[in-house]
Amino acid sequence: MKVGFFGGSFDPPHRGHIALARLAIEQLELDRVLIAPVGTQPLKRDQGAATPFDDRVAMVQLAIAGEPRMEVSLVDAPRKDGRPNYTIDTVNELRQTLSPDDTLYCLMGADSFLTIGKWDRAGELLLLCNFVVGSRPGFNLQKVAAALPESVSLAAETGSAPGRLVIGLRGQNGKESRLCLLPDLAEDISATEIRSELRMGRPTSIDPAVAAYIQRHGLYPSKEAGSSVFPGNRKS
Repeated sequence: MKVGFFGGSFDPPHRGHIALARLAIEQLELDRVLIAPVGTQPLKRDQGAATPFDDRVAMVQLAIAGEPRMEVSLVDAPRKDGRPNYTIDTVNELRQTLSPDDTLYCLMGADSFLTIGKWDRAGELLLLCNFVVGSRPGFNLQKVAAALPESVSLAAETGSAPGRLVIGLRGQNGKESRLCLLPDLAEDISATEIRSELRMGRPTSIDPAVAAYIQRHGLYPSKEAGSSVFPGNRKS
């Protein structure tokens, strides 16, 4: 079985997230994609409090309704010891729940991949499973190589087809994995832009069911007004 792990804040989940998961399913014939909201993202601890985890899980469930190969995963839920959620720990825990014959792919957008060198034990993580990156115009192999930690290098191209490019990653210890670039990701959206839209009352890039949930629970309030972007709604 081919399993995709798609971790992130999903604050909120938007069309770009779903588009990447769909594209990975289509191009790599994944059997399922586990979409896992993160409890505490290490690199974003200084950016203020995220929307409560339970709300983000509920929004992801709404966003993927009708997507038979996508499911919400709690593998990256807030840790009981209060530590941040490091992807390498999550991937190791996830692997223990899979069959030895399963192939694991870690999905992410181009912006996330460009920060990979700052991730905890990045060199080990990149060789622990295969990676799938939804790229965009201007995102090329030169940028991929520049983002890699010193202990990992690009190996030979291992395969390409319309809509994807697969290249090898090699560690200093000789261990290898694969990196698949998907250049046809049409949705160029960021969660930061979405939150800005929401605070201005323009939730244009999210599923209507997610927008309705945000309205009911008074999420993403206007900083100026101190209330929900949808008048008359506050979180109870």
